[in-house]
Formats: sequence, C-alpha cells, structure tokens
Amino acid sequence: MNPSDEELLFTAAAAFDDPKERGAFLDVACRHDSELRKRMDEMFEIEEEAATFFELQPEVQPDGETAEPSADEEGIGGHIGRYRLITRIGAGGCGVVYYAEQEKPVRRKVALKIVKLGMDTEAVISRFEQERQALAQMDHPNIARVLDAAATASGRPYFVMELVGGEKITDFCDANHFNIRQRLELFVQVCRAIQHAHQKGLIHRDIKPSNVLVHWQEAVPMPKVIDFGIAKATAGINGNHATVTASGQFVGTPAYMSPEQAQGSADIDTRTDIYSLGVLLYELLSGRPPFDLKRITESSTDEIRRIIREEEPRRPSVALKAAAPEQCATIAENRATDARNVIEQLSIDLDWIVMKAMEKERSRRYDTATGLAADVLRYLKNEVVQARPPSRAYRFGKLVRRNKLVFTAGSIAVFALIVGFGTSTFMYFREKAARQEQARLRQRAELRSYISQAAVKLKYNDIAGADELLAKVPIAETPSSLEAASSFAAVADWHAHAARLKEAAARYSSMIRALASVDNSDIPDVSFNLLPAAGGVAYSGGAQAYEELRQFAIKRFGATTNPQVAEQTLKACLLLPADKATLQALTPLARIVERAYDANNGVIDGNPSFTVWACFAVSLMNYRAGEYDEAVLWNNRALEVREWNPARVETAAILRAMIEQKQGRPMYARAFLAQGRAPIRNAIATSSWRDAGTYWFDWINAAILLHEAEQLIANR
Repeated sequence: MNPSDEELLFTAAAAFDDPKERGAFLDVACRHDSELRKRMDEMFEIEEEAATFFELQPEVQPDGETAEPSADEEGIGGHIGRYRLITRIGAGGCGVVYYAEQEKPVRRKVALKIVKLGMDTEAVISRFEQERQALAQMDHPNIARVLDAAATASGRPYFVMELVGGEKITDFCDANHFNIRQRLELFVQVCRAIQHAHQKGLIHRDIKPSNVLVHWQEAVPMPKVIDFGIAKATAGINGNHATVTASGQFVGTPAYMSPEQAQGSADIDTRTDIYSLGVLLYELLSGRPPFDLKRITESSTDEIRRIIREEEPRRPSVALKAAAPEQCATIAENRATDARNVIEQLSIDLDWIVMKAMEKERSRRYDTATGLAADVLRYLKNEVVQARPPSRAYRFGKLVRRNKLVFTAGSIAVFALIVGFGTSTFMYFREKAARQEQARLRQRAELRSYISQAAVKLKYNDIAGADELLAKVPIAETPSSLEAASSFAAVADWHAHAARLKEAAARYSSMIRALASVDNSDIPDVSFNLLPAAGGVAYSGGAQAYEELRQFAIKRFGATTNPQVAEQTLKACLLLPADKATLQALTPLARIVERAYDANNGVIDGNPSFTVWACFAVSLMNYRAGEYDEAVLWNNRALEVREWNPARVETAAILRAMIEQKQGRPMYARAFLAQGRAPIRNAIATSSWRDAGTYWFDWINAAILLHEAEQLIANR
C-alpha cells in the first residue's frame, strides 16, 4: 500500500470514536496485510500518547508540589492565553476540544479547540484555519458561535466558541419521548441552520446526531449545530479559492456520507449536506440509520464506498417493520406511541421525503435545505408534499447501473436475436428520448437554482438582482414551491409599485402558478393572488397570456365551495370577454356567491367590503352571459352597499354603463361612464392607485373595464 492509501485508511479509521469499533474496522481493512495493521496500531498509539502528553504539561516541583502553569502552558489546569483548561471534552481527527474558563475581561465557561500535537501539518492547520473562519462568518441561533481565535506561543491555532450543552439530537428526542411531530419541528430548525451556513458559502460535510446537540432553553428545545471542522468553502474565504481537501480523501463519517463524498470527489456542493440531513431524519424517525452500522464498521474502505454509492436503503417504515418486535416496541415507546402508529405515520409522505433527500443522484435531491424543510412543513400542515416515489424507468435505470455486466451480456444476446428488425432505429429513438429527458431535468434543476439564488438576494434586499434571475424562468415552467411563490410575489410587488405593470404581470403570473400548484387548500388566501396576476396581464395587453391564466384559474379553483374564492375567481376570469365554454365553467361559481348572499340577508359573512365585490362579480358574470336584467339587479346591490372604497364604486359604475348601453339606453350609459371615467383616469395618471385604502389592482381592473366601455359606447 502506498503512503497516500495509508493516509486515507488512517483518516477513515480516525472517524470512529470508539476504539473497539475502530479496531474492528481495521481488522477487516487490513485482513490481508498484517504489517499494515501493525503500522496503523502504532500510528494510533502515537496519536494517543501525543494527546496524553498534551494534558500532562504542568511541571512538578522537587518537593512534589505542582507549580502553577505559566501563561502559555497547554494541559489540564494550564492556560492558553486568557483561558484556563478544566477538562478534555473530546477529540476529532485533528483537533482536541477542552472545557475551559475565560478569566478576563469576563468570567465564563467556553469550549476551546486546538490542533493536536503531532498533527499540526500544513494541511491540517489549513483546514483548522478554514473551520475558524467559517464559523466566524455565521450568525444563527442554531449554530455554535465563535467567541475568540488566536494561536499558542508555539504557533498552533485554536479558537474559542460558546459552550454547547445538551445531548445529541437522537438521544435527546428518545429521552424526552418526542413524538414524530416534535422531532420534525426540531429537524426543521436544523435545516434552517444548515441553510444559513450554505448561504454563507460553507458546507458542513459531517452532519450526524453527535454534531447536533439539543438542550432545554426556557422549556423550549434548542438544537445547535457544531463542528464545522471539515467544512468546505463553496466560495473562497478572504479571496482564497483553494480547497484544502485533496481529491479522493475520505473525509467525514461513513454512515452519514453522501455517495459523491464517499467517492472522494472534489466536486462537492451543498447537496451533500442535504443527503446527510436525510440520513439524520431517517434515524430520527425510524430509530436506526439507513445502513447497518456493524456492517459499515466491519467493511473495507472500498466496500463502504460501494455500499453508499450503489445500495438502496429500505424506506424508514419498511426498516421499522423489519426490526425485532421488542426493538420496534422500544422505538415506538420513545416516540410516545405504538409500533403500528409509527409505521403508519412514516408510510408514504415521510418515507418519500427521506428518500428524496437521500437520492444517490444529487440532481434528484432537494435543491436546498430550505426546500427539504418546506416539504416537512407541508407534511405537518397536511398539504401535498413535493417528494414523490421514483418512476419505473428510473428504478430500471438504477438496476442496469448496478448490474452492468449482466445487462451488457444480455444486451449482446438480444441484439443478436433482433438484428434486421429495426433495432438500431429503436435504440436511436430511445436514446433521443433519454437525451431529451436529461435536458429537461437539467433545465428544471437550473430553474430551481435561479429560484434559490433569488431568494438569497431578496433576503439581502437585492430586489433588482433577484428579478434578473427570476426573469430567466418561463411562466409556464415556474417550479411549484412556496419559496418560488414568495420570491415572485416580492419582485412583482416591487414592479407594480414602480408602475412597471408589464413586468409585474409576468411575475404575478409565475407566482400564482407556483403557489396554486403546491397549496391545494380551498381558501381565499390562495385565490386572492389571481387578482393582481389577471389584472396585470390583461392591462399590459397580453390577451393570449391572460387566456392561459384564465384557464389555469378555472382548472385550479373551478370546483371551490368557498364563496370568497368563487368571487375572486369570477372577477379575475371576466376582466376580458369570454367564450361560451368559459362562461359555462364559471356559472357554478356565480351560483355559490348568489346562495351565500341570499343565506346572509344581503351582507355575506357580515363583511360589506366582500359583499360589494361579490355583487359586482355576479353582475359582471350576467353581463358577459347576456343576462342584462340580472346584471342590473346585482349591479344595484353593489352600488347600494354602504362601504367606502372609490375603486369599487367607480368600477361598478363603468360596468353599469356597459349594461345600460346593451339595453338600449345610451343616455344612462353615458351618465354612468362619465361618473367613473374621471376618477379612474386620474388614479392611473397620478399613480394614486398605489395609495393606502385600496388595492392597487382594483384601479387597474377598473381601467381595463373603462377601456372596454369607451369602445362600446363610442361605437354606438
């Protein structure tokens, strides 16, 4: 074995904190090389001696009394700078962590981490320095804070961080019998902490239960992510774009490591942490990691890599079903329920959320930690989650990749049988379809990347930068997510209040597509977003775009039973004339509003504002359908309600002008037109439509109907 392989093996073995587990790992890895096994033992003995020597630095006086350690002595009871070392907490691959006390300018207990003796090589110090700088950039309640950083007299770097108490997250949840919901709520906080690190340009690369500690803070569980010791910068820190981890190095904890990280690839991005979060969630839910720890411990490095890259773990619910009855009962008891209930909760949605996060191909995982957290929250709210089981074609492709030799041989035999029967043509079209699917998936991933980048820019108030990214996302291909909806909404409002209505219309259209696709609830909070989208598109002259949006709205909200959703959908879909099929599709919505009006004695839900618009919407529906007498009846009701809002009053007057014209009363038509024309034109010309007291799109909708009324009455 060459030196680089020995270093690789030593690094992998160092990840095991338990000497017995490390010994078992080395027994298997070195089973054919006794000399290598001996060298490994010697290296770990030296490492342990160095750590012990480090702790026994205080000098002994001739009379047997221990002298006070000097300012730069390093050991238990000694000092490093202004910190007194009290006891050793633990050790990682290259650093030792101490429980220490800061003595000035304030007294407080802290954690101090320093490079081990004998380990202060250039590469280790570089990685240690990267950890210090990485943590210093972050400011999040669920990430341990850096308090100080310096170097000892001998030049060995150390940093001081807040002392994080508590237990590792899995033990904490079990000890407190947290149910599935409580575990998920805790996990969402961890995701948000990791997302914060990613936004600062850092990847953790060693997310596991022991690196997420939880303690009670004022009766509330508070998780803290610790140990960014092997974090890799996605962007250069202080201008340094070099990574200190060489390609091929086995860094991290195997049981929680993504396939690309296990491979030792230099091409590691934030999605490696998404995989590890998936493993953590798997264990939080099912009480066991996805791969058998004993098998991982006893396998060689190459076998560990093969397992992580190729073997598909069982879904959490399936793994729990396969557990021994007494073990399953214990796991369920730790979740404050019975085994059957736990399995039922994990089945389907939670299973697929976990498996999506743990996809072997990173392009199929959640794009961001925020995306993973959002899907968990959707589950908690009983909403449709984005995670879906893989298709049969995808599973077949995985089978082919795992059995290349078998399928290669089979393909040769099949080829020999069907030569002359159009095989080449068949393969050509199949390959073409595969290329198209790959291109589609790449484009989808790219669009989601634009959304995530825009969300970050919006967080830092760079609205123009976010808009530049969102402009690259076609309306019809808007990704379905709450993150996308919120990003498009923020940019759309920005455009609308700057009177850039064409741009606002496009962003609002994307917003409603993103939101309505992920939130299938029958509530006005969702359908309300139709109003700025429809008004903006119709006002900017996009007749085709408006028709597409109208049909989308009918498909999404046409089956509502909520009167307010029905009113909003009617109003949004009737700003421009509609064909017979569209009117037939909208008729049931008008009936819902009418019944609500009758059942509430003319004031729906005790809300005059809603009642005015409800009457207006039914009047507009009857006008579009040619039922002018009914249109007058509902228009009168809209004008009679005593609820001040100039946009509502003038819009109802303009609609009445068109009704009167259609009924052959041009004098009344012109009177109503004159009533509404001046206020609407003034609002649009002076931008007073942006003032408080009304929604801006109410005036835009009024202007759309005014344009139609002027053409109708002028042509008669």
